[in-house]
Amino acid sequence: MRIDWLEDIIALLDTGSVVEAAAMRNVSQSAFSRRIQTLEVLLDVGLIDRRSKPNRPTAALRNHEEALRQAARQQRSLIKQIQTESRSGSELVVVACQHAITASLGPQIVKLIAGAGKAHVRLRSANRNECEALLLTGQADFSITYGMEADAAGHRAAMTDEAFIANERLIPVYRAPAVEEMLVRFEAGNLDVIAYPADVFLGIAVERHIYPHIERECRLNIVAETALTLAAKQMASAGVGVAWVPEALAQADLGDERLSDLSGQLGSLGMQIVARKRAEDTTDLHTRIWDELSRSGAVAP
Repeated sequence: MRIDWLEDIIALLDTGSVVEAAAMRNVSQSAFSRRIQTLEVLLDVGLIDRRSKPNRPTAALRNHEEALRQAARQQRSLIKQIQTESRSGSELVVVACQHAITASLGPQIVKLIAGAGKAHVRLRSANRNECEALLLTGQADFSITYGMEADAAGHRAAMTDEAFIANERLIPVYRAPAVEEMLVRFEAGNLDVIAYPADVFLGIAVERHIYPHIERECRLNIVAETALTLAAKQMASAGVGVAWVPEALAQADLGDERLSDLSGQLGSLGMQIVARKRAEDTTDLHTRIWDELSRSGAVAP
């Protein structure tokens, strides 16, 4: 659908009337009405309820309001992207990152990719499964996610080319001023924790490799659950419970002594940060970016 058609419809939805929509679109009421009538003929559907006074959008149009608004946003974004690339000579590079990696290493990733050539970088933050899906469906050029030695090598090889980026640790953190009190409760047999959902990568990792060891010594009390490591870190900082977060994400808070690292008491988990690309993707820019990503220490926590 043409962007001007969508903008006319959005104006109609925003204002609720033909008169106000015409004013928003900076045309006369008669000209706007003719445009809507033309669109109704082309789409073979009524857009205005002419039985109401004043005329208003039909119920059918209202029922699809969010989808129409999304389509308009996507078209505006596409036009802006084309304009940006045309003016700067840059190429859009989409990188799908796990949420915590975006928060901790986002600036380094953007700097590295932009330095590999004329690239306009778009970071898309998602969980690991979503990052893989974006890559495989061509909605992302690269993915940067966490991995573990326990990952099946066959699964990785079948998906994409893969490059090791850096080592990472998932560490337990808690509000530094209250850590002694928390450890007393732990030694007494109780530990309040911030958990990740069981269907996300970090949730699976903690359930398999962290909790079983702790449950031999005490009872785990899950006081909150979130898929976002930033939210888990903030709750740990507020003293809600212990959270296992990527060390790179907690470095500033550890340095400022807002958080304490309890790896010695509760155990940590070694992970890897890995980059992936589709095996058939061989554009010059993408090859240069891949070479940079594959270079040891290029992006490090």
